[in-house]
Amino acid sequence: MKELRYIPTIEETGVRQMAIDEAILRCYDKDLVPPTLRFFKFSPSAITMGYAQDVDQVIDTGRCKELDIPYVRRISGGGTVYHDLHGEITYSIVTDKISGSIEDSFHFLLKPIIDTLRDHDLDANFKPYNDILVGRRKISGSAQRRGRKGMLQHGTLMYATDLSTLASILLLDEEKLNAKGAESFFDLVTTMEDELGWKPQPDELIDSMKAAYEDYFDADMVVGELTQEELEMANELEQKYSSDDWTYERKW
Repeated sequence: MKELRYIPTIEETGVRQMAIDEAILRCYDKDLVPPTLRFFKFSPSAITMGYAQDVDQVIDTGRCKELDIPYVRRISGGGTVYHDLHGEITYSIVTDKISGSIEDSFHFLLKPIIDTLRDHDLDANFKPYNDILVGRRKISGSAQRRGRKGMLQHGTLMYATDLSTLASILLLDEEKLNAKGAESFFDLVTTMEDELGWKPQPDELIDSMKAAYEDYFDADMVVGELTQEELEMANELEQKYSSDDWTYERKW
């Protein structure tokens, strides 16, 4: 990789963020943009669900309305994510498809985040096929979508996520919890704040992860912005991500 475009942090709605990610992937498939890395925040805090998930089986939509937390379906797989404006960073990277297994590609693209966590003296390790654990608890999850030429990988870093709010929204399967040897949801997830005893600053974490990706790819990182084509495509895709047909039926 000769050049890696870096788009500075965008703080936007879940609908807008998902539209931007898909627009970057589509433009990359058309050879209109270079490999791209970005970190972003959801404002307001929001839920995203994996492409194949059934909304009514994974989240309490009534609770979401109570808390005024919107939810949106992703084009990528994986599970349900709570993007806490004040406690979670989302990353996305669009690049060429990576050879080898899907598990290998996740691991490859997650190493800079693992390094950042280890730089904070946390025992972070990759758990196949798409998670990062500290000890035995999940602190980061990721998902992928593959296009014609490129692939999108995006995911989370929970530095201070409100796990109580997340637990109140998820429809938890007690049998699955027990199968994992957990007495409660809180046995399975953690945050940097919980592990360190203090709350890291998101801007510092973003700078650390950005530098780690630059070193890892040995690429010239060029600060850029969304192109006109990407912006126009994202504007169109917002209609999809805000529609009930997509959210509930995966139709578009």
